[in-house]
Amino acid sequence: MKKLMSLDYPRLHHAEFGQFIVRFFEDFNSSTLDANTDLDFKRMFDNIQAQISTYNAALDQIRASKESAKIAEADAVRDRDLQALRDAVRPYRNAKTQTEKDAYTTIRLLLNQYKNVQHASYEEETNRLNTLVEKLLSSEYSFHISALGIVKFANHLSDSNAEFNSIFAKRSYQTSQKQTYDVKGLRKTLTHDYRQMANYIVTLANVKSNPFYTDVLAILNNGRTYFSSTVLARRTGNKESLTIKSNL
Repeated sequence: MKKLMSLDYPRLHHAEFGQFIVRFFEDFNSSTLDANTDLDFKRMFDNIQAQISTYNAALDQIRASKESAKIAEADAVRDRDLQALRDAVRPYRNAKTQTEKDAYTTIRLLLNQYKNVQHASYEEETNRLNTLVEKLLSSEYSFHISALGIVKFANHLSDSNAEFNSIFAKRSYQTSQKQTYDVKGLRKTLTHDYRQMANYIVTLANVKSNPFYTDVLAILNNGRTYFSSTVLARRTGNKESLTIKSNL
């Protein structure tokens, strides 16, 4: 009884799954087999191949999401600067002079309006911090900021907030210019269609005498064996058995 080599599809990373599918077509095209030998197989073969470019575009979308790390870091910087500003104001709660007392009360009341703003969504936090920075640097509050000697903290927040806005705006523009993909949905469809084709081949390899089916099954199993070893090596931590071929 001819069988398909076992492969735990879900354990393949998205990029590995894409390589797995491409590997089949590369191996098939390197053989002397003709997909037109079986028109039903050819239909499934072409259908899967047609999905590869879209799936690769979806992978590019995932890679682009690495920009999210830059956004998160920029947000963390401005959050720290906001906290530093609050910390710089706190010692003046016991101010000795009336000027410092007035300044402390004024700035504390202002900052209280933005309590927990760092926990808001990027868009909401950005809008609120834009307003806060504008107020801190306005003539209404600049005197009090100077009286407390915390100008540099206000400037740090202004700078880090502007840096975040720049990074976030760039990412938002790039995203708006690109088609978005449902990577999981694409992979689910591709998995279903590949399985259907693979099951078709193994069934006919066991009931037909035509060597075409056993040869295609051998190609299928070649890729399945390699990627099954990849999954196993990752699970066992045996990195030495992971020798990624350059043509993948």
